[in-house]
Amino acid sequence: MATVLRRGDIATGARERQSDIGRAAGPSAVGHAYGALKRGFGSLGIYSRLHDRVVFDDRRQRAPVLVCVLAGYKPDLWPFIFPRLRRALPDADVCLVSPGLRLESLVETCRKSGWSYLSTATNDVALAQNVCYRLHDDATMIVKIDEDMFLLDDTITTLLDEYRDIKREGAVDPGFVAPMIPVNGFCYRPLLEILGLLEQYELRFGKARMATTGTALQTDPAAARWMWEHTAPLGATAARLATMGVRRLFCPIQFSIGLIAFERRFWELIRFLPVYRRRLLTGQSTLGGDEAYLCAKAVETSRPGIVTTAALAGHFSFGPQYAEMQSLLRTHSGLFVEPRSAGSSAS
Repeated sequence: MATVLRRGDIATGARERQSDIGRAAGPSAVGHAYGALKRGFGSLGIYSRLHDRVVFDDRRQRAPVLVCVLAGYKPDLWPFIFPRLRRALPDADVCLVSPGLRLESLVETCRKSGWSYLSTATNDVALAQNVCYRLHDDATMIVKIDEDMFLLDDTITTLLDEYRDIKREGAVDPGFVAPMIPVNGFCYRPLLEILGLLEQYELRFGKARMATTGTALQTDPAAARWMWEHTAPLGATAARLATMGVRRLFCPIQFSIGLIAFERRFWELIRFLPVYRRRLLTGQSTLGGDEAYLCAKAVETSRPGIVTTAALAGHFSFGPQYAEMQSLLRTHSGLFVEPRSAGSSAS
């Protein structure tokens, strides 16, 4: 049953938790006034990050793990993505989130699957995530997935296990943990090195520089296609990685957060994801703001992003590559389907 949440429903308790922000010191009236003003702006900022007009089809089970899937804009991928997601799910609450729209096809998908569905009035991925995480307040671990990520059966469970192991070992307190992702500005070079493909790639596309922008991997459709051709089926690549032992890579650059696992406490620590209301009001794109903020805060709080080779997932493409990759999907769909014989990691 759809639940319509209005003003105040989502941000319940946020203002109370932030009531001590900016508390003025000293007896002066000016100090008290300044403190009150600062508290007011602080509460308004927190409220702005957590509030939107939404429709929420509530099927929460109050699980300790939330799997949040941003979906709504790439329906051609859903026949490939959703079956993989179903097979990869641990014991968790699942919520599909559509920023800025509501689709009856997703309403039906979630109804049949027993998942929650959240649609927001504002087309802003950071705001939509904040609302989703706020609603699932029993979840201590969050797995955020974009609708263009191709999972293996064990991707999510292995990712969560790796997070807990890293946390328990204590050498570092992670901000987030991600799987190895072939079409990713950080992962692709280490993966090419591990698989012995670096020289082949660089002969065709130039230096495999680790970067979030300005590389062939993120702009040239041929590079994305090459990576898929040389790492599909994903289950077979995951099996190869498993024979080489687990490696954990510290990410020194902004990471593309198509699939990450992190603690709810970290999201609270960084005061939630940013919502740029001025940009939204003037029609400017806020895409990527959540990623840049999260990665910056990971560095600032000494909680780095970590990539583990124990888990693997495929990323379909980056924006400039999407149209040509859609054509590849239609003509070579086998690249994006796992043969069941690929092993226990295949999906």
